[in-house]
Amino acid sequence: NILPAELIDQVIDHLHDFSPSLRACCITCHAWAPSARFHIFHDIVLCNAERADALAVHLETSPHISPLVRLLNY
Repeated sequence: NILPAELIDQVIDHLHDFSPSLRACCITCHAWAPSARFHIFHDIVLCNAERADALAVHLETSPHISPLVRLLNY
């Protein structure tokens, strides 16, 4: 049996503060990735220039991620 998408979204929503678990969701099931990415990229904190450079490269190679970024702190 397959769980309803709404239930899976609710479970993933409860993981919003647990980045390792959200990343695990991304690699566990392709269908879970969009919901998990929504939380992973919602609020980004860049603590140094290297992280900023890594984010820039990631956004260039995965442009579908940039609309998910809502808060960017340095």
